[in-house]
Amino acid sequence: MKATETASDGVRAMAMTIKVYEVNGDGVTRVVRPETEVVPLEQPEDTQRFPACECPGCLESVQ
Repeated sequence: MKATETASDGVRAMAMTIKVYEVNGDGVTRVVRPETEVVPLEQPEDTQRFPACECPGCLESVQ
C-alpha cells in the first residue's frame, strides 16, 4: 500500500517523503538518494526515541 492509499479499515495512511542529500562547505547540494514515499512507523523503536529532556524547566515539571 502506498502512503497515500486508504487501508482496508478505511483509515488513510499519512503521506510522508524522504530525500537524502549532502551539502559541501561552499553550500552546494548533491542528492544522495532521490525523494521517495515512505510509510512511517506507528511507534518508533525504543532505540530511536529521543532521550528525556534534562533542562531545568522540564526537570521541575516532572517532580
